[in-house]
Amino acid sequence: MRKIAVVGSINIDYFVEADQLPKLGETLLGNSFFLSLGGKGANQAVAAARLGGNVALFGSVGDDENSKMIVENMKKEKVVVNNLNFAEGTTTGAAFIELCNSENRILVVPGANNLTDVSYIKRVSEELLHYDVILFQMETPLEMMEYIVPILFDHHKTIIVNPAPARKIREDIIEKITYITPNEHEYQIVLGSDASMSDLLERHPGKLIITRGTDGVSYFDGESLINVPVIKVEAVDTTGAGDTFSGAFAVGIAEGKSLKDSIRFANVAAGLSVMKKGAQTGMPHRHEVDLLLKEELEHENKGRVI
Repeated sequence: MRKIAVVGSINIDYFVEADQLPKLGETLLGNSFFLSLGGKGANQAVAAARLGGNVALFGSVGDDENSKMIVENMKKEKVVVNNLNFAEGTTTGAAFIELCNSENRILVVPGANNLTDVSYIKRVSEELLHYDVILFQMETPLEMMEYIVPILFDHHKTIIVNPAPARKIREDIIEKITYITPNEHEYQIVLGSDASMSDLLERHPGKLIITRGTDGVSYFDGESLINVPVIKVEAVDTTGAGDTFSGAFAVGIAEGKSLKDSIRFANVAAGLSVMKKGAQTGMPHRHEVDLLLKEELEHENKGRVI
């Protein structure tokens, strides 16, 4: 299997669970509080590693106790962290997450993630070129991605961008990205267009992949619009579902699966992830995904029997 590098954010997530979220100026009692490791980059690296990927994480942490916790956890998850940037005089990124009735509200303080910049990526670019599939998000400086994507493209790397939080990406950069995976709320912002979903999918065949929550995942295969359905589960916490999808999709592509099969694989992994609390804690292992995927395919085949 080809090697995967995830370039992105690394956080400590602080979760508060409550039956009701407070209004501005209001104080309410919560039900529980817990810590988890997070950040889109770290989440996607863990998701990919648990699913059998050969994964390295590129990013920045602060010179604090949280960074030690993160490194220990990544090693436990079998994610290579040899090229992390330990930034002096700053704190590791943090996210504050309110959970209510399986939905979430999130406030992120980037901290050291702002130092996953052009200067950093220049220092580690030779190491990055040892990897085949490179996965980005957008919780780190956009200029870093704009600098390195053309270099990766020239070296024939597979480049996946999960553009969250949504920001417009230059057209010349989009042309060099292999797969871009916005959700149904992000794609117009990312592409800088108010055209319809179907129009934009047709303009970017086999490249633009739009995740649509319970409505599945859509792309254009060059001939027709394809929608890959999600699995039906009872959601406990949707935090990290998108990151699980991205990490699993990268594994599918790295293993040489077709685009449709990679999306199907990622949908099953994301579905399993929402059945537990926490971003990384809910991420499934390979045997769980393979088992459910097998059951889904058997169910589909039975439905075709006349």
